[in-house]
Amino acid sequence: MKRLERKAKTVTRAGALCGLWLLGLGLLLGACRDPAKASGTALFVTIDFPPTLLMDQIRISATVEDSNIGPHLLPEEPERLLANGDSFRLLLPSVADQSQAEVRIEGLANGTPVALGTEQAQVREGYEVEVPVRLEPWSPDGGEPDGGTPDGGTDGGTPVCANCPNGCCMGGSCTTSTFNTCGTGGVACVMCDTDTANACNTSGACVCGQNPACDPVRADRCANGQCRCGGNAMCDPGQQCVGGQCRCSPSSCDGCCVNNLCAPGNWRTLCGKGGSVCKSCNKNQTCSADGTCT
Repeated sequence: MKRLERKAKTVTRAGALCGLWLLGLGLLLGACRDPAKASGTALFVTIDFPPTLLMDQIRISATVEDSNIGPHLLPEEPERLLANGDSFRLLLPSVADQSQAEVRIEGLANGTPVALGTEQAQVREGYEVEVPVRLEPWSPDGGEPDGGTPDGGTDGGTPVCANCPNGCCMGGSCTTSTFNTCGTGGVACVMCDTDTANACNTSGACVCGQNPACDPVRADRCANGQCRCGGNAMCDPGQQCVGGQCRCSPSSCDGCCVNNLCAPGNWRTLCGKGGSVCKSCNKNQTCSADGTCT
């Protein structure tokens, strides 16, 4: 046991729960999948949830036939925001082959339930069964996390906390505005994207340097406070950053593409729409407003 506990302190990986262990309670945690029979009878659970929920813990329980497991908290103390694809392994007691199991997972943010997911699976004795669980917004009062409006609000709107001028609302509580919990005025916290921003400014907006967060169509990263496409500057309007290169594409251009540039698509010699390759109309034709030669 001590050897595994030491390992848990040294094995970490961003975006996964690999290396976290809880033994003796029927639960073995870790996102590193073993071959099918390596762990004995087990459920390998992978969670999926909206990242805007900013979950930092999950509460796990399960029912297998007449046996109950849990609830258990993972991790025992919040360490980071959880991510889609985080996984854990649920070791099962001795149960009959083909038994029915139900896994219930509550997502927590600062100790407050904000999401819930359940899933059923059929146990295979001596094997590990994969169980994906989707968590959806939820609160113990029977609705989605309180959403309200500045008037105090009810479930279903944009979360707003009262008396929170310099922070944002997460799980019904006023939270300090940071990169992972960005917002002011008590609006719902958002998590800034590391691909498009490098900070949350004092106004509660995700930014890249002194500029707004990068357009994910025109840039693939925020580097040193500048939006970039690969090793180059951010793409021009009408271009899309694809594999570190600026390209004219149907996703970026409403007109037509010529030499990887986006043209309006209503010129006789450059006619087209929807990011198609520009074509030249015949001399006796014109290019209509919808990018067709007539």
